[in-house]
Amino acid sequence: MNECNINWIKKQDLTGANVLLGIPGIGNVSNLSVDYLIKKLGAELICQITSDYLPNISLITPDSLLQLPSYELYAKKFKSKKIIFLRSNYAPINEYFNYKLCNFLSAFLKKQKVSQILTIAGIAYKEMPKTIKLHCAANDLKFKKKLEKSGLIFDGNKSVNLIIGSAGLLLTLCSKFKIPGACILASTFGHPQHLGIKESREVINFLNNYYTLKLDITDLDKEIKKINTELKKIELDTKNNEESNQRISRYIG
Repeated sequence: MNECNINWIKKQDLTGANVLLGIPGIGNVSNLSVDYLIKKLGAELICQITSDYLPNISLITPDSLLQLPSYELYAKKFKSKKIIFLRSNYAPINEYFNYKLCNFLSAFLKKQKVSQILTIAGIAYKEMPKTIKLHCAANDLKFKKKLEKSGLIFDGNKSVNLIIGSAGLLLTLCSKFKIPGACILASTFGHPQHLGIKESREVINFLNNYYTLKLDITDLDKEIKKINTELKKIELDTKNNEESNQRISRYIG
């Protein structure tokens, strides 16, 4: 088997397409945002990329069939543009494999002649931030200046000074192929059980305006109310655990 295999389900010309990456991360903001847009827009699955760099597991489908974990490309064409959603539920199993896979993906996107790429990541806070802010870092000065007019926050490395994983790495590697791109960084709660639907709504709202999608996203508000209830429980459990650990520490010490 080759290290990466491309399976075109429906071959399409991706010249000039805008690429949006959705991968696992803090608060799962990236996956939630991209998966919502894929479903809301009715984007079509056109390609799957399997790789030796992804976890050594076999997935069982609803039809009881086995398949490998993969990166999937979904396409949605509009009058004047095409959006490609590149998404996966799985991350490479180590840092070296992440470099190898991102090198492959950046070369693949160059070959497809895409015009730009946006990735999404989270900035982890110890508590849920009262206001969700969208920071940004770009791999191209001209593209950065364009995005500065969109309301995203560019404050250098004051709020966050690095991006771990594919959301930053892919963009950096794409720059050598002259593919402009940027990472949208949403402030979120860093608890491993937290689902950042509220944060995803802010990202989706930005993308809705940026791509001129004209989507009604008010259906997310009901989900946010549910998450807020669950969030309060998580924060309470975390506080109780911290108090319990403090009592244990005092007893042992």
